[in-house]
Amino acid sequence: MVRQAQQGDKVSMNEIINLFSDDIEYLSRYIMLPREDAIQSLRVELINIVHDQMTCF
Repeated sequence: MVRQAQQGDKVSMNEIINLFSDDIEYLSRYIMLPREDAIQSLRVELINIVHDQMTCF
């Protein structure tokens, strides 16, 4: 799934984001931003991590 997301598969990327949705929701409580902004920031970081880790998988 990670490889597919790295290759631009939006469905795979959405599945990865959904897998981490509970963690993102939990962590957003501890970021000093409005809730939706914190969630969006965490999602963007997760996407960046998936794309930047091409050599690890």
